[in-house]
Amino acid sequence: MAASRTLLTSPSEAHSRHVTPENATLDRILECAVALNWKELTKADEATAIQIEYRTAARHFLDYLKFWFSTERGHWRLICEYWMQSSDTHQSGATFHDGIYSADLAWMLDAIMQHQAVFPPTSSDFLDGLIQISQPSESFISAAQKDMTGALDRIGALPG
Repeated sequence: MAASRTLLTSPSEAHSRHVTPENATLDRILECAVALNWKELTKADEATAIQIEYRTAARHFLDYLKFWFSTERGHWRLICEYWMQSSDTHQSGATFHDGIYSADLAWMLDAIMQHQAVFPPTSSDFLDGLIQISQPSESFISAAQKDMTGALDRIGALPG
């Protein structure tokens, strides 16, 4: 059975979590994408947390991401999936569920997933991962914006 890890993130960690574009891990960049799109992903629901589940494929690249949100402890609802490869059961790219859609998240995920090699993995010891993010504060969102902008600039995904 594959090992897994869980990264729990608290909005109070915002300032201590800011990293430079050169050392931003894949987990951190995914965490930033969620924080920056929180309102679109949760709509009017009072989500208490969003979690990202992922599976690593060959050469430690991510195969898929699944985004879930919770409005009460222990109850999770699928809001988005991102698959690198199409199959009989899913398309490649981002697929949103239950009327939720974020064009910005879809764009960020395409950029991140297509350039995974530039982001160091949090650990090469694990195949499965789970990142849990509680509702971000304004300072957390500000730090996430700086980290995401730096990362997208680094991979050449920013327009203009």
